Amino acid sequence: MRPPRAVSYVVGQWVRGDCFYGRGGLIREILDGPRSSVWVLARRRVGKTSLLKQLEVLTARPDSGYLPAFWDFQGADDPAELAATFHDALLDAEERFAAVGVTVADVPDDDLFAAIATVRRRLRARGLILLLLCDEVEELVNLHRSDATLLRKLRRSMQSQDGVRSVLASSVRLFALAEQRDDTSPFLHGFTPPLVMDGLTDDEARSLIRQDQLAEQARPVFDPDEIETIRTRCHNHPYLIQLVCKRFLEIGDLEEACERVASDATVSHFFEVDFDLLSGLEQTVLRALAARGPIASGDLKEVLRDQPASGALHRLADLGFIRQRNDDRLEVAGFFLRRWMAAIPASRSPDDVVPASAPTLGLDVLDGRYILVERVGEGATGTVYKAKDTLLDAPVAVKLLRPEYTADAEALDRVRQEIVLSRDIGHSNILRTYHLGSCEGGTYLTMQWIGARTLADVLADHTPLPLDVALTIAAKLASALAAAHGRKILHRDIKPSNILLADDGEPYLADFGLARLIGGAATTRYGQFVGTPHYASPEQAALGELDERSDIYALGLVLFEMVTGRRPFAAESVAELLAQQRSAPPPDPRDLNPEVPPVLAALILRCLAKDPAARFSSADALRAELLAMSRAGDGSSHQKL
Repeated sequence: MRPPRAVSYVVGQWVRGDCFYGRGGLIREILDGPRSSVWVLARRRVGKTSLLKQLEVLTARPDSGYLPAFWDFQGADDPAELAATFHDALLDAEERFAAVGVTVADVPDDDLFAAIATVRRRLRARGLILLLLCDEVEELVNLHRSDATLLRKLRRSMQSQDGVRSVLASSVRLFALAEQRDDTSPFLHGFTPPLVMDGLTDDEARSLIRQDQLAEQARPVFDPDEIETIRTRCHNHPYLIQLVCKRFLEIGDLEEACERVASDATVSHFFEVDFDLLSGLEQTVLRALAARGPIASGDLKEVLRDQPASGALHRLADLGFIRQRNDDRLEVAGFFLRRWMAAIPASRSPDDVVPASAPTLGLDVLDGRYILVERVGEGATGTVYKAKDTLLDAPVAVKLLRPEYTADAEALDRVRQEIVLSRDIGHSNILRTYHLGSCEGGTYLTMQWIGARTLADVLADHTPLPLDVALTIAAKLASALAAAHGRKILHRDIKPSNILLADDGEPYLADFGLARLIGGAATTRYGQFVGTPHYASPEQAALGELDERSDIYALGLVLFEMVTGRRPFAAESVAELLAQQRSAPPPDPRDLNPEVPPVLAALILRCLAKDPAARFSSADALRAELLAMSRAGDGSSHQKL
């Protein structure tokens, strides 16, 4: 074991400049290749966003011939918001535009296609090409449902050969648009075939490990065998390489560093998301390879029972899920993916094919995998069961969604969003959702099992919680919100029924189905209120712009209810209730419960300030105050729930 070294590896999606390694061939193809419309396809955490940011750095020079605009589609779930995200991209690059004599304020902000055309023409007059660097383009799948004509217009704007070059970066989910036919050809026509972005080349990976772009005295010291071990175990995956190197330099033991990365929840999360985006056949191939080890292609055909798999094998290889060994046998690529995959087929062989007609929603088993143990609850969207996952030999919660709910495409999109967001945040007090599946025409959702009841159930008798319990719950929820906000995610629907309490009292924030990026409006595309009126912030009730402080207001409402047993506002109609949220002052919690200390009452009322600027500036700041209050004994009761 070597002593730890203080060398910093940058681990994350915003790597650029001196911290960016490799992708030279891909960058040349994008900037200098014959195609002005390029789609970069990749798995998560391979560096799609970093590639776009590096392209932005490289083309920001006046002599590049380009003027780049980094356009993030995430959160753009209707045409108006897509136009807003483009205007945000222009504002972010405002100094660059101003330097060439283009005033962003003069660009139309209410018509996306007029805005793109205006910018393109003005730059072309100055001998420059507009470089659209488009991230999180999967949102187009949802946008197509909301406006069937949108993609036709967008493709034309992006594929104008004169004065614009467009780069789309996405996961495989964008393939859902392959058959979109609102015009003579689908949206992806002209962007396909995609440029697939997998791991680095061998030399690029070695350069990243050695940190060749640092000053020589600042570089880490690895021997050649260590470099090759890191590179091959990570299958040249840049994110995994950075994690392993960072851990190795911290603890000085390469084997232990690999074990820690293999058990890292964040690593598991991005493998899970990647796996869920694959087709059923592709998942079956991976399960077979994980269970059997290296397989000759002929033997794999037997496992798949003669299903045509050549397309699946090519795509899995291109994306870096599988590799062909020197003996021509196929295997799961990389030590870490193999470790994660090993858990999936643990309880059955992948060639034990379950007939598609076997499980039904009227039986006790779903998809031949989830054994329904007991019914534990029912709500507006479906029925929840405790179940056993026979593949992982672990308990899970399974919600069977109501047919009238699953018939709504937007509702299902919110469920898919919840899965991705809960995984991305990865906080111990945020309930994890795993998988959206279908069986015999029905739809189900699997979630983390914690044996919980909702906070709404606990508060149903209108009895205040012990103050120390309320403080502890609120502090942990504030910590969960801080993690979500750190990912630029707003919850938008914090309420007691979305807070689960485990048997040991540990709280879990659930239901990110209404969540969205910070800066988005609190409306649907029809301008309707979204959320729960009893727990809506003034700006949410007014259909205004939201930020972190809107969630802080909602948490303040929950804390008010925990310590008083009552909600601060009551009305006979939704309109009246929303009006109270916008303008009525909340009562002092001490008027309803004299045991509430003045300092706690003041904290709650600060959370409930009508002006967001008067609230806590962040969930972290609120959490710190709650913890300080707990340590000072301002919640002195020690009763159990």
